[in-house]
Amino acid sequence: MQQNNGYIGLLSTEVQTNIIEEMALPELMDFANTRKENRDGIGHYIAMRWTKLLWCFVSDADAFINLMDRTGTVLSGSCAVSLIQAERGAIVPRDMDVYTTVKFETEVVDHFKSKEGYECMKEIERKTEYDSSAILKIHKLEKGEKQVDIIVTHWKCALAPILQFHSTAVMNYVTAWSIVCLYPRWTTTNQSFINPHMYLENLTHLRTLHVLMKYRRRGFTVSADPFHLGEHVCETRGRSKKKSGYCPHSMRSTVDNDVLIWDFGPTQMLGKTTITCRDMPIMVWCLGGHKCMEGDKNEMIVYMIVSA
Repeated sequence: MQQNNGYIGLLSTEVQTNIIEEMALPELMDFANTRKENRDGIGHYIAMRWTKLLWCFVSDADAFINLMDRTGTVLSGSCAVSLIQAERGAIVPRDMDVYTTVKFETEVVDHFKSKEGYECMKEIERKTEYDSSAILKIHKLEKGEKQVDIIVTHWKCALAPILQFHSTAVMNYVTAWSIVCLYPRWTTTNQSFINPHMYLENLTHLRTLHVLMKYRRRGFTVSADPFHLGEHVCETRGRSKKKSGYCPHSMRSTVDNDVLIWDFGPTQMLGKTTITCRDMPIMVWCLGGHKCMEGDKNEMIVYMIVSA
């Protein structure tokens, strides 16, 4: 961090580093908004964490970022969670989950095989081992102890399988130029809501339970009742209150106000307005499940669509 950034600039570099490494992404964003010098420092810090994470799985981080940018490919799973958590105590990813569309499947797989030296150990067809109906195929690649899963969707947006994950703890993703958390209030406090898609479609088998227990062991509180994770406005009375984005029956989108987004890529300015151009289609979804009203267990519709 720079020296002209307020009281923190009076501290030694070691102490500054200790403070920053204890901050989760929302806190880093709040600190970055205090002044330009802090924005620059935090931007550099997050970009370095992103690059170091990629180096655990690829030798040429820039080439992989360019591939992500060109194809709309995203990372999710533990890699995304780790960047949202504070660096100290963050999940250490054991593999990298790469999400892409059928259109770019060959290009992404060939990149890892020809440019990164990975070998394809297994190819899993849809619904043989994975829960999500948005998943068409999974390529399981290895290079020594490094493991990469390339998840292919037949939807035109690579994000579709992420919205069908077992719980909100992993409803996060990283694009070429941004980190996105769809349920930041829960994720950054190690809380996770079980996706109603799991029990409405009878997907709560042993594999699902194993994955949920994995996040319990990582310190997450996991619940199928959103009120166990805190209060939220779930019923609109008149026009005085808006239904919370944390109500499972709210219509959500990947660009709504409840989404946490950190852009660490190039930005353009029009006057004092930051312009961010994204080619990623916008996803709209509703988790659904049982109604939140006490005593009412009627099921609400679950849906997701690509809106743009």
